[in-house]
Amino acid sequence: MSPADADQDLMRRIQEGDPAAFEVLVHAYQGLVFSLVRRYLGSRYAGVEDVAQDVFVRIYRARHDWEPRARVKTWVYSITVNACLNEIRKLRSPKHRLVGSFTAVFGEGADGEGEAARGGGVADLHEPAAAGEGVTVAVAARVRSAVDGLPEQQRLATVLSRFHGCSHDEVAAVMGTTVPAVKSLLMRARDRLRRALADLAAPGTVPAGDDA
Repeated sequence: MSPADADQDLMRRIQEGDPAAFEVLVHAYQGLVFSLVRRYLGSRYAGVEDVAQDVFVRIYRARHDWEPRARVKTWVYSITVNACLNEIRKLRSPKHRLVGSFTAVFGEGADGEGEAARGGGVADLHEPAAAGEGVTVAVAARVRSAVDGLPEQQRLATVLSRFHGCSHDEVAAVMGTTVPAVKSLLMRARDRLRRALADLAAPGTVPAGDDA
């Protein structure tokens, strides 16, 4: 049985009232959900764990809304993004303005604990500290600033595509948009980052969106 088929079987069991199936689903997706929440809201945001937990409450409450034709992974990501957007709306006052941090995309948490230790389980192929590519602290700070400056939709598309391995179709489904719109977001994100970091001229430093 493929992972997708296994997920669908789990969802059918959850809809039938099997509590053990929901526990399996939580175990399977808690790392991915935490990773996406952390990357989207910023690793220094104190409420990341609360939002991640809320995602699974939402998943359980919406279990009967899931339909077999929908990929479970895409459905879970959609609920996660909606939970993050709800949190962002709550924080958009001048006193609590949220600015996504670069560390949510590339670096470690505010406590220095790596994502694998927190159950993130999603590798950052462009993480400056991971590849030993000689990226300096100053360069990392520049990239951090550039990524922080991406508009919200461009940043989300980049996170889903580049760091969660979602296809353009999946990103479009999660974001409630079209594949051409996703490609446009990724291309604009890449161009913004290249312009912001043009003087660095370091191939592989910029997390560009795919063109295809």
